[in-house]
Amino acid sequence: MKSQASRTYAAPRLANEFSAWTSSNLVQNTFLQQTEAILRMQSNLFDGFENLSRNWLEHRQDDIRSALFTVERMGTIEDVAERSSLWNDWLADRMKRWSDEASAMVEQAQNVSRTIADQASATVERSFQPNERQAGNTGARRDRKSEETHS
Repeated sequence: MKSQASRTYAAPRLANEFSAWTSSNLVQNTFLQQTEAILRMQSNLFDGFENLSRNWLEHRQDDIRSALFTVERMGTIEDVAERSSLWNDWLADRMKRWSDEASAMVEQAQNVSRTIADQASATVERSFQPNERQAGNTGARRDRKSEETHS
């Protein structure tokens, strides 16, 4: 036998409103989780760029100091062959360093990309897990309510 409340006009309307509220809550939670994940990815991305930029700037400053030192030494040397040799040694050293730095920067960029991809994957996994759990609990609540009304 159905209870008096389930036969009233308001009962189906309340059930629909509860369902809409639950759906809205799930959508908002999903949105908040995805927004948080995007902001965390951006934070990590900027941290990676900050480290790359700092390393690049330190190396460029070192290059300038090295070049200034070499130019000053060249100014004290009168022999053209010796100056040329000094310049060639400096240039060879810089070329090797720049080559090593390029490889290191590619590796750092790959690490940043890998971190972002891992976070994106974890975010997708996380965003589905809580919603499924909440949806499951909501269904259980509805089942209990319908049992109460039907008894």
